[in-house]
Amino acid sequence: MTSPAPFPGVVTVAASVGLVILTMYLLVIGEAILMPLVLAIFIAYLIAALGHRIQRIRIGAWNPPGWLGLTAAIVTLVLAIALIAQVTAGNISDVIASAPRYQVRLQEMFTKGMGLVATFLKLDEPPTFTSLLHEINLRAVMERFAGAFQAIAANTFQVFAYVAFLLLEMRTFDRKLKVVFGDGPHEQTVRATLSAMGRKIETYVLIKSGVSLLNAFSAFVILSLFGVDFAGFWALLSFVLNFIPYIGPPLATLFPTVLALLQFDSLTTAAFVLGCLVAVYAIIENVIEPQITGKSLNLSPVVMIVSISLWGAIWGITGMILSVPLMVITMIVLAQFPKTRPIAVFMSGSGDVS
Repeated sequence: MTSPAPFPGVVTVAASVGLVILTMYLLVIGEAILMPLVLAIFIAYLIAALGHRIQRIRIGAWNPPGWLGLTAAIVTLVLAIALIAQVTAGNISDVIASAPRYQVRLQEMFTKGMGLVATFLKLDEPPTFTSLLHEINLRAVMERFAGAFQAIAANTFQVFAYVAFLLLEMRTFDRKLKVVFGDGPHEQTVRATLSAMGRKIETYVLIKSGVSLLNAFSAFVILSLFGVDFAGFWALLSFVLNFIPYIGPPLATLFPTVLALLQFDSLTTAAFVLGCLVAVYAIIENVIEPQITGKSLNLSPVVMIVSISLWGAIWGITGMILSVPLMVITMIVLAQFPKTRPIAVFMSGSGDVS
């Protein structure tokens, strides 16, 4: 007697689990190749989005042609990157070099605080948390963030090489679609699906980058007005961390606030710095960004947290930075196909993936 065939659903689930495990394995061992490629795709979509926005500019009856919009977008992005590099180049090394000095200040303030606690509780000796202080190593923390920036900078040539080839690929993509699918209704369906995906991804990338830039500029202005050291570095950190929901914005406010406390030895000044940063971030996140996007990221909070943890384990801090954009793009892609649309619905926060 022949054994009964396995249920198709079981085979599908087993194949899906195997594919996920294989994909994670390839992501880990292929980090040096895949991470720059993902960054390049992100940048390419940003350039395309900027180019399309520039093409919509009307001067009388004239609209910029496609090549001019794309060129202007590339020049704008290159100038922005050059400005960011100039502002932060010296700051990263200065932050790492100054970390031991602030570490000493942190220990002094901790000892002073424990002395006040002992006085208030009428203890003979103040409590000590020497092991905790050893764990709070400011230099190590700053080196980890600096290492993530330096890893991205080290792959700059590779990233922009990928970007150049991706942009060149866009020029011949339409012709390839016609060769593969012909001129029939199937080709029109594929083209419409890819066009919808591209528009949604471009919109997300452009808006999220713009909001992150606004956060960074606001942080730079606030910290500069208060005279907090390394305002450029904290602004860059704010820009990057804004891509990590729930975790990123609190860290972007905590680090410069702690530095302000150590620098000025004043709770009042630190409180004002924290209050201004929180107020500005709250206005941008809860008022300005929803007005621009019309809705939030629409990702399930559980999906966000799992995604941040998973990509952080695979690619470190850089993976955490890219995690939510990758999940948003994945959800947008899955929502375009009937068979994978239920997965996109479960990934969404509201169930609406239209």
